[in-house]
Amino acid sequence: MLEVDKMLEKCGDFHRQQLIMLLLSSLISLLSSLHSLSYSITNTVPKHWCADGLGSGPPPPNADECKPFYTNSSTSGTCKKYNYEHYMGFQSFVSEMNWICDEKSKLSVGSSVFFAGCVIGNLVMGYFADRLGRVPMLVFANVMTILSNFLTIFGMSLELFCIYRFVIGLVFNSNFSIIRILLVEYMRPSLRTVCVNICYGLFLCLGMIISPWIAILTGSWRRFMLLEALPIIVVPFFFYFVPESVQWLISRQKYDEAIESLRRVAKTNGRQIDDSVYEEFIEDCKLSQQNTKTNPNLLHLFGMPRLRRTLLILLFEYFVFSFYKSIVTYRLSGVEISPFVLISLSVTALLPSSLTAIVLQDRIGRKTLAFTIVLIKCISVLVEGVVFLHYANRFAFRHDA
Repeated sequence: MLEVDKMLEKCGDFHRQQLIMLLLSSLISLLSSLHSLSYSITNTVPKHWCADGLGSGPPPPNADECKPFYTNSSTSGTCKKYNYEHYMGFQSFVSEMNWICDEKSKLSVGSSVFFAGCVIGNLVMGYFADRLGRVPMLVFANVMTILSNFLTIFGMSLELFCIYRFVIGLVFNSNFSIIRILLVEYMRPSLRTVCVNICYGLFLCLGMIISPWIAILTGSWRRFMLLEALPIIVVPFFFYFVPESVQWLISRQKYDEAIESLRRVAKTNGRQIDDSVYEEFIEDCKLSQQNTKTNPNLLHLFGMPRLRRTLLILLFEYFVFSFYKSIVTYRLSGVEISPFVLISLSVTALLPSSLTAIVLQDRIGRKTLAFTIVLIKCISVLVEGVVFLHYANRFAFRHDA
């Protein structure tokens, strides 16, 4: 049987079509960096203090203050107006909505709704990608992400804010993961690790580094969101440049469309292939499917000991990653540094980590590399906690003395 990879060798597995998809994957990585950081950027909490009872132009206090500086019997002690010291003049969503002090829990609600959308979206989007195709869901996910971010400009209530955050969570992972699946399928196997890590490590890292400074240049969270919405013009053209997954089409027994996708790749790459080659490929696919007794699904996965064990290991690994990320985010929230500088510095590790994966992944194997990464992260969190605890105790001792 002619495998898909063997068929792609005839159609071209590293030529113009693959370069186009590599370019589009890099573009989506740049857009994804804007989307993934938009919440952190627009919801930055600048230094703030209560303006009730203060004259014009008072100097900002050393720390945030939610209560009025001057109170008497006629005041309730609750602040009605706040002053802000904006980071580099950037007006955030939080400062405009005054979601601080007693209202700061609204941000936590929006964050929880977003992660709830991610949990549901990982299942729902995967299901529809298997039913409707990879390319339609790729376009849908990117359009919905851009549209939801744009509509946030007009959603000035907690309810609308949560709805938009939930929608973004639904499609958040799909808007950049689907294009990588397609890129891996159509790319030469020996170049898959290099190309995927270039898109992720270089372009995603570059986008995340410059995103805060793009926001600074716009000066307002509204203009930043509006700028994010502009790529919605080009996303629908992905239908024209990205072929549908051949493996998915064959699994759905859409043989004519599978041949059309292969012809499209061959034409773009300047290859001439006889019709008999396509026919032989499809006949082998039909024969293989006839010999398959059952259609595999998620429940079959749990019935296979090896796959079930692999799935549980992956779930544990993702749990460790999420736990690690939450700890780091919590630790960094107390660092007295501009959030825009902090964001740019925190993502610089993406590039060296991706270069490391390019060098080591095909040499030591995926399993060894994944285990090593998890081990290093756990040790880093442990060391970080000891260091923070040491300096916190020293600071407390000096303060008491």
